Amino acid sequence: MEMKQYVLGLALGIGVVLGANALTGYSPFVKHRIPQTKQVQQGYIAPSKLEVECRDLDGNGEPETIMRIDDKPYLLREVDGKPVLSAYEVRPAEVVPKSE
Repeated sequence: MEMKQYVLGLALGIGVVLGANALTGYSPFVKHRIPQTKQVQQGYIAPSKLEVECRDLDGNGEPETIMRIDDKPYLLREVDGKPVLSAYEVRPAEVVPKSE
């Protein structure tokens, strides 16, 4: 009976740790994550203010990379091999009737 309780306790412990990691977004197994550092050198943006997502903004079937800084979205693009942040807006498609 003791072995059964040990295994159950171990499984519960692992579940709690993995659940906490899922809630906080931290995982020791994932290298590509934004640290939650809040204080950085003056003139730099704290990583805790950053959020990265991919969405197909223009509907061409390929996602664009969006970086949010303090909830303001920017396109994160590569131009001539260098990263570039650009403000953007999405305009709805225009429907124009054909003249007959």
